[in-house]
Amino acid sequence: MDFKNLKSIIDKYVGVYYPGLDICVHKKGREIFRYQAGYHNMETGVPVDPDAFYYIFSCTKPATCVAALQFLEKGYYRLADPVYEFIPEFKDMVVKTVGANGNIVYKTPKTPITIGQLFAMTSGINYDINTPYINEVREKTNGKMPTLEVVKAIAKNPLEFHPGEHWRYGLNHDVLGGLIEVWSGMKFGEYMKKNLFDPCGMERTGFKVTDEIKSKVAPLCKRNENTNEYTFVPAQCEYMLGEDSDYESGGAGIITCVEDYINLGDALANGGVVPKTGEKILNQRTIDLMRINRLTPEQLVEFGPKAKNGYGYGLGVRTLMTNSGGTLSNVGEFGWDGAAACYFVADPAEELALFMGQSMRPSFNYKLPIMLINALYSDLYR
Repeated sequence: MDFKNLKSIIDKYVGVYYPGLDICVHKKGREIFRYQAGYHNMETGVPVDPDAFYYIFSCTKPATCVAALQFLEKGYYRLADPVYEFIPEFKDMVVKTVGANGNIVYKTPKTPITIGQLFAMTSGINYDINTPYINEVREKTNGKMPTLEVVKAIAKNPLEFHPGEHWRYGLNHDVLGGLIEVWSGMKFGEYMKKNLFDPCGMERTGFKVTDEIKSKVAPLCKRNENTNEYTFVPAQCEYMLGEDSDYESGGAGIITCVEDYINLGDALANGGVVPKTGEKILNQRTIDLMRINRLTPEQLVEFGPKAKNGYGYGLGVRTLMTNSGGTLSNVGEFGWDGAAACYFVADPAEELALFMGQSMRPSFNYKLPIMLINALYSDLYR
């Protein structure tokens, strides 16, 4: 299999949409395609490094959701359970609304936030990491920012809408990280290492940026949206809340490499079993639950461009509902992406996983990935 179409589309658009990328595809746990193109830093002529680390931002979310679903399998909670049953600070929340005369009015939520709404991003929680409440934790802990303390501070911020009424990107999966600490009695990162990273053979994945990792992090490409010109700066992730912070963000805090993250994709595409290690991280029934669309037609409009490509949103992942948007992968294919243009795909029907490593902000997340997916599937069936 020569992957002629896939190589062609990468070569055509690297330098147009992206300065460079590293893409890996596995089928039945075996690598069938690995390709680097372009530059991590055009200014210095440094090409894409296949051994580079990436701040994957929201590609953290599927990993966090997998870990949280491990507790669903163990019977720790139901999706319909209120979050406050496990973190009491989420009981007395308020919803920020606009009154008839335009003034801000705070109301009691019609219903409490459920765990299922955290997964599906329908809770009303926003993505503000600079609230007075979070900053109070910073001052109180001298910048250490323990994960569960930050999550409790998130509970003090007003909701953007009544839980369940809309879809909005927010710190929902950071809250799941706090719940994992409650359920496990461990630090979030420790739980992830023991129960997800190690079983998946993700030996270079975690929440801490050591000096060794920092030396191999792909530089961040900053794209001017008006001119599409690129500049390169040292990469960082603001959702880690500072280099000296102990905060482990369930929504955006993982740093990893392509050869590690593809192992998680392999597991989700192969019935929850990691082909590389033989470990099982989830049951197939749970994976199927994960990729059921949770959004109403109105919420799909709020979901935006991905919905136009045929995707809905499940338990922390986009999920392909229909091919009518022109996407050639199988219905039930799922995954997510990140703010710096990483992209993840798992397709159980093909036992296929894809991960694309990049470091560019803002990205073209709704353009190149669909073209790549279509080229890949056309190559698979040529």
